[in-house]
Amino acid sequence: DLKENVEVSVHPPYMFLDRVRKGLDPSIAVGSQNIYDASFPNGGNTGATTPNMLSEFGCRWVLLGHSDRRNNLGETDDLIAAKAAAVLEKDDLGIVLTLGEKADQRERGETLAILEKQLGAVAAVIPPGAWGRVVLAYEPVWAVGEGAIPCAPEEAQRIHTALRAYIAKEASPEAARACRITYTGSVNEQNAKGYANLSEVDGFVIGRAGLDAAKLTSIVKILVETKREQKTTNQNNEL
Repeated sequence: DLKENVEVSVHPPYMFLDRVRKGLDPSIAVGSQNIYDASFPNGGNTGATTPNMLSEFGCRWVLLGHSDRRNNLGETDDLIAAKAAAVLEKDDLGIVLTLGEKADQRERGETLAILEKQLGAVAAVIPPGAWGRVVLAYEPVWAVGEGAIPCAPEEAQRIHTALRAYIAKEASPEAARACRITYTGSVNEQNAKGYANLSEVDGFVIGRAGLDAAKLTSIVKILVETKREQKTTNQNNEL
């Protein structure tokens, strides 16, 4: 039942991609945590992991723009956009683009400006017909990590609504409908339902809790059941 109602993708480090792909049920997608590691152009450089390689491994998704890479490794919006363009040249690959503001940026009231800057750089290189292979992951950096206070559900809804409106304006309404917007930021079994209840949250990118198979399964079940209830409610309201 879960297989028919949710898409699950697991993103191990490079060295484990082949082992994970061969060991997992085919219904579970496998994705990479990154492509390349330096400024472009570097597609043919020694040590570079390319979209072609990932496609041949059977990967489906590539995670880009994670706060670790933006804030600790200095990846710029332009570099992330170049990576996204390279990935989307492969018809069988999609991107999971992480966006998020740091605590000081939020305190200065810059949240939406930061997110639109991060998204805008990538949106500019996404082909019109490729938005169905784009997943956004809102990651408020201040809500991530041991002891962090998760983002309030109503704030996540506000941000996701703004992101979808931005895509509709800068790309097209069709692109906004095709793109999935997920939440990531200390998602666990206790708070998953609160986020899943939100109309603008299409799913989760799960970090720490995803390392425990039982917790991950529980969160996936919560997501599926909550979205099913939400759909039923909406259908009844339309009658």
